[in-house]
Amino acid sequence: MIDSRLQLLLAVSEYGTVTAAAEALFRSPSGVSRQIKQLEAEIDLDLLEHDGRRVKLTSAGQRLVEHTRALNAQWESALSDTASAATQLCGPVVIGGFATILTAVVTPAVVRLRAEHRQVKPVAKEIYSQEISKALETGAIDVGLFVADESTSRLPDYLEVEEFMDDPIDLLVHRDHVFAVRDEVRLEEARHEEWITGLPHQDSYMELYAATRSAGYAPRSSHYAQDLTATTAMVAAGLGISAFPRIAQEISHPQVRRIPLAGEHRPHRRIMVTFRAGSRGNPRIDAAIHAMETVRTTLADRTPGPTTGP
Repeated sequence: MIDSRLQLLLAVSEYGTVTAAAEALFRSPSGVSRQIKQLEAEIDLDLLEHDGRRVKLTSAGQRLVEHTRALNAQWESALSDTASAATQLCGPVVIGGFATILTAVVTPAVVRLRAEHRQVKPVAKEIYSQEISKALETGAIDVGLFVADESTSRLPDYLEVEEFMDDPIDLLVHRDHVFAVRDEVRLEEARHEEWITGLPHQDSYMELYAATRSAGYAPRSSHYAQDLTATTAMVAAGLGISAFPRIAQEISHPQVRRIPLAGEHRPHRRIMVTFRAGSRGNPRIDAAIHAMETVRTTLADRTPGPTTGP
């Protein structure tokens, strides 16, 4: 086994403070500090130095982290090769992802995994897309799903990434809205509408803003909500129109209608799956990804047309 203190050093490198690293690993800050000090004493080198309220790696610490990443990749390959010889899948596998993918894909995939491989212990964990690489490197998760954007365009080379699915964004309108009788709507047609959007720093707003910008305008936000229940309530009250990912749960409000967006500027999300380099041959990792791919196929087979609540 790789010395666990190296993983603690790696976490401090990623999160920038001992406290943040300890929180991510469910450890106490004092325990993390003590373990790293023990490692420093054993190798007779300073690995961390204070930089204001944060800590940074010394030159020796940076080199040791680089070696740790290489060791981790070799260890993942060794685990994958060894696990492939097992006659029965067993052990934990942690799948991380953002809220809507957790609801639509990861949860049913966990149910499928538990039914097909009773000795496997799948765990679902909500992780923001921007935190996926840290969670993988520190071992908090084994497989991650994230939305590809500028902040995730350059993932470190100790991770492998594959395309997982395309997630269209649909329009939500009041059932009495002029769009409600349509089978689809072009984004350009909503230029003069009042919108219910997320706040400017949130994913939902950035996705909508990028799409409307390509259509020649910015959404005129009148109200702000990221949560589907709150957004649906505002649309049902006639406060504006909104947009939501198709993989989100079904719209159940009787006053709200979901309409597919169409055309050249149709907004969508690219969802990627990622895992530690060398781990793809691990049967548990492969089984988790296969279960999610099966759920993805099921979702694609029932791609909706216009929908409304009961």
